[in-house]
Amino acid sequence: MEFKEFGKRNQKRALLIHGGYVSWKTLYVQIEQLSSDYHVYVPLLDGHNMNNDSELKSIELEALKIIKYFEDKEIHEIDVIYGASLGGDIVLEIMCQSNNFAKFAFVESGALNINNIMGWLLTKLTTKVIYNSVRGNKICEKVLDKWLEHMKMPKHLHSDTKRVLKHMSKYTTKNVQNLVCNYKLKESMRGVSTKCLIVYTSKEKGYMKRPYSEMKKMVKNMQIMCIEGYVHGELCIGNPKKVVKMMRDFISKNTIKKQERGASLESE
Repeated sequence: MEFKEFGKRNQKRALLIHGGYVSWKTLYVQIEQLSSDYHVYVPLLDGHNMNNDSELKSIELEALKIIKYFEDKEIHEIDVIYGASLGGDIVLEIMCQSNNFAKFAFVESGALNINNIMGWLLTKLTTKVIYNSVRGNKICEKVLDKWLEHMKMPKHLHSDTKRVLKHMSKYTTKNVQNLVCNYKLKESMRGVSTKCLIVYTSKEKGYMKRPYSEMKKMVKNMQIMCIEGYVHGELCIGNPKKVVKMMRDFISKNTIKKQERGASLESE
């Protein structure tokens, strides 16, 4: 797994994980804004890296590789971790594997074991459309273009996304959707100390609300928000400045609360 790094090394650390079917470049605005305060780490997920022929095998393996990367650098805790869609599920898995890895986490639209029939249909449809859209099928290409427009992806990223999809193997193309539709949290998530902000959209409410409500029972340090009007992926890709603002506000709010609790204890 390849990593990109940005910002000064002596600053706080942020880990940003991109979604499925897109490249790390969809996080460019988040990287640019956060690198003034953080040293930013961005992994190129397996199967999405133009520099090799890797394939995406499991969410668990991606999380393990990311944790190992930091362990090799003798970094045992980072300040904030963010991921969208597939990246969001990987964030959750990192917390399952290493409970105290991050102080704060922002998870956007991780799928979390949606309805089996819906998952099967999404996997079949997505694999067919995405794989063929960059291999000469004009109808599938139009569907892909419409999907990118719905997410409000900037035009300069359209060609980058299509290059990634053309490089992606059929195995990875299928596995992205299959993995996010079937990912389940481990019991180890109950012990997580990370303060988590979980966000999904009103258009995902039908299949996101139940698993997120169940997750809240497992993690006490969690805030769940449903944002009106957005489609899947649109917040991360179409409105990245809002992502950064939400992240900063969440961290600031919880930091102030911690300081107030500390001051209260000292005065007793």
